[in-house]
Amino acid sequence: MNLYIQLFASLIIIVIAAEIFTNALEHLGERLKISEGVTGSLFAAVGTAMPESMIPILALLAGTENQELNEEIGVGAILGAPLMLSTVALCLMAQSALRKRGLSGELNPVRPKNQT
Repeated sequence: MNLYIQLFASLIIIVIAAEIFTNALEHLGERLKISEGVTGSLFAAVGTAMPESMIPILALLAGTENQELNEEIGVGAILGAPLMLSTVALCLMAQSALRKRGLSGELNPVRPKNQT
């Protein structure tokens, strides 16, 4: 039962931290007088990618006494996140294309008007 209380408390802390982070980004964008799109695409991307960047660094510098294990954790974190995100993105794109066109659909790209 204690584990469930810790998991629930962790979830609450994550939700509160995410709310504070997004509100802080909105205020930062207003103070810097930049648009919400720029604020979201630059600052939020850096903030959400920070944990994925810190895991390998912490594993290498402050991990266990076994240096080989630390290196394996670091390499796994460095390679695992982009591979997982790319497979999820490709899967979502394929699902949306299948829903829109079906299996026998054709791909007809539209040429921009300013090109000949």
